[in-house]
Amino acid sequence: MVVPPKDWVSVNDGGYEVIKVDFMRTRQCKTQKEAIRKADLSKVYEGLNVLGRIPWKVNQTVLNAACRCWDEGVVLGDIPPQTDYEVPPLPERVEYCDLASLSEKEKEVLKQKNMDLHSLRCSAILKLNQAKKFQEFEEIFFPYNVDFRGRAYPVPPHLSIVGSDLCRALLMFAHPKPLGPNGLYWLKVHLANLAGANKMSFDARAQFADDNMENIRAAVNDPFGENNWWMSFDDPFQGLATCHEIVQAIDSGDHENYMCSLPVHMDGSCNGLQHYAALGRDKVGGKAVNLCIADNPQDVYSGVMLEVIRRVALDAEEQLPFDENKSDLSKSEKDALKKVKSARLVNGLIDRGVVKRTVMTSVYGVTYIGAKNQISEKIEEKLEERGHDIDELEAEIHLACGYLASLTMEVMGQLFTGARQTMNWLTACARLIAAQGQPVAFVSPIGVPVVQPYRQKRPVTVVTLLQNVVLTYDSDLLPLHRQRQVSAFPPNFVHSLDSSHMLLTAIEMRKRGLYFSAVHDSYWTHPCDIEEMNTVLRECFIDLYNQPLLEDLKKRWELRYPSITFPDLPKCGDLNLDDVRSAPYFFQ
Repeated sequence: MVVPPKDWVSVNDGGYEVIKVDFMRTRQCKTQKEAIRKADLSKVYEGLNVLGRIPWKVNQTVLNAACRCWDEGVVLGDIPPQTDYEVPPLPERVEYCDLASLSEKEKEVLKQKNMDLHSLRCSAILKLNQAKKFQEFEEIFFPYNVDFRGRAYPVPPHLSIVGSDLCRALLMFAHPKPLGPNGLYWLKVHLANLAGANKMSFDARAQFADDNMENIRAAVNDPFGENNWWMSFDDPFQGLATCHEIVQAIDSGDHENYMCSLPVHMDGSCNGLQHYAALGRDKVGGKAVNLCIADNPQDVYSGVMLEVIRRVALDAEEQLPFDENKSDLSKSEKDALKKVKSARLVNGLIDRGVVKRTVMTSVYGVTYIGAKNQISEKIEEKLEERGHDIDELEAEIHLACGYLASLTMEVMGQLFTGARQTMNWLTACARLIAAQGQPVAFVSPIGVPVVQPYRQKRPVTVVTLLQNVVLTYDSDLLPLHRQRQVSAFPPNFVHSLDSSHMLLTAIEMRKRGLYFSAVHDSYWTHPCDIEEMNTVLRECFIDLYNQPLLEDLKKRWELRYPSITFPDLPKCGDLNLDDVRSAPYFFQ
């Protein structure tokens, strides 16, 4: 939008001036729609209005660089290759069935890759075209709404800060503020974070930028020259934008008065685990995810990785008390052999990246199958780098990744016993509610009524001359999907907590006259206001968890489901929430 969006004042009034937009993405759940009509959503409206009033503008420097990448066929970040993979023709003479099937399989794989590339190209074109259309406007705005858990999202689907690296880099605050005494420092920290140098102290990160000043200037002066340091970032376009701000601030001769529009991000440290640790006052878990005072940031992913590496090495070195090649192995011997062979295959391949996604999603209810698939992607990459034929090793990789997924989840459960106890309690309660044929429902701390919409959808296939079209029917009259009601509840509950924390922070930042935006657990403001935002987000977090959240949840359920006897609440640990105020790497 080129004008501020309408303030939300009711579920039917807010967002665009002309186009009607729903306040909540309810997935057509009538129960949810009725609940939000009756709820007091004043806090939610206030938070969404804060986010929607923030004026943005297009970063012309990044737009020019991205367009050059597209025009010259430079594959970088969200800019995909311009050419398809070549699909080999079928052999003219096929003597063996296995060769025919192999060739056809390869052909289908390449076809799928080309369809994926087409989708990526369409996405990149849409983002660049949107940015070009709005590049001349001094201010643009994004109306917000929420999903059924209360998480806030910009309504526009293509260009917004919730998008990818390119989307985020293309947008900056419309109105700059002087960097002040510490703004340049936080720009340097921000660059180090984007470069992956975020496992060290803030001072060390700022020093990282100083040590790479030659590379930073090269990125600004000749971004497509021989020095392509910035292109190695996981988020290259955001890195390029930050390099420009740092150089311009230094070269201004008075960096404290340099007017900067680039937002700096502070991200939660495995934020789902932070919420679980606060819920259960888990001191061990809280220390691992930076809720406690420490000189350097704790890296939960590396901690899990080291323990997994240790256990895999022990399993790989295990000497089996039987002949591995004998034909009449018992079931227990077969299981032992599979474990040892799996450990030998992945031993030496495990790094932080292998376990990171599983650790990150463990608190959001990742299943064994999901964890195995996450790990499989990384292990296959590493085996290919070492020259292995992953098609030949398909069965072995399948077993090994299953072994590694189980081991990673076991380590997580042992390292974060408090989080596991809370998750188990939430799961047990959800199972009791679903057993009565009721959807799991609750109210978030800021008043969002949440009704889980999971039903057993009944797909209908319509056969036409051109294709088969599968239609699904959504209705509250369909049978409850009990398994999804149970498995999805803990992550949905945590998402409602992180959205509450974010919106409360947005409201407080607005009261202080400061810019604020966020992508879930990544909080953004001007570089000069980072210290004050850090104070605000900590105070809001402490205030949120000083409430008896689990106790209130249980009381509401006991009133709503009087026939159910819910289990006792998990015992709280001895984490002191006040430590969060002085925990420097709580958000970093």
